[in-house]
Amino acid sequence: MNRTAVAAAFVIAASLPAAAAVDAAFLSRFSGHWSGGGMVQRNLQSGQTRVTCDLDGSADGNHVRLAGNCRAYLIFSRAISADITQDPRTGRFTGTYVGSIVGPAKLSGARKGDTITLTITWPKPVNGDTTATMTIVNAGQNGFTFVVEDKLGTDGPMVKTTDVAFKKKK
Repeated sequence: MNRTAVAAAFVIAASLPAAAAVDAAFLSRFSGHWSGGGMVQRNLQSGQTRVTCDLDGSADGNHVRLAGNCRAYLIFSRAISADITQDPRTGRFTGTYVGSIVGPAKLSGARKGDTITLTITWPKPVNGDTTATMTIVNAGQNGFTFVVEDKLGTDGPMVKTTDVAFKKKK
């Protein structure tokens, strides 16, 4: 191995702990008790429904877990959770999302700035396919947004099926 390759490998290896520390600080923003509200659209036939949600968040290094409940008055109540871990070597995020009646979905994606963008892979078709996109934005000001975009129907448009804003409870 030549000196340039050794130097490049050293620089990359030395930067990993610092990058992991930055992401650990970012993930710690999700710790605490959260409440929020927004809209969900459960399927092609339903319109948007206003929901209120409560979550508890915990972060430990490269792992964050959010779990709670969303409800629409007299229509439905659903347990929701996201359990996400970042691989400090690659920077990629993977995990599990619970929020659909089809069961736990796999998550995979990356962070850019204050935004984590994840592909959701459902265990069974939801709205005609098995994938959707989850975007979580936390700018560090005691709030974050949680958006799921999915195609409604096999040839339908991409729409926000979930759009909820959370604020940290005091």
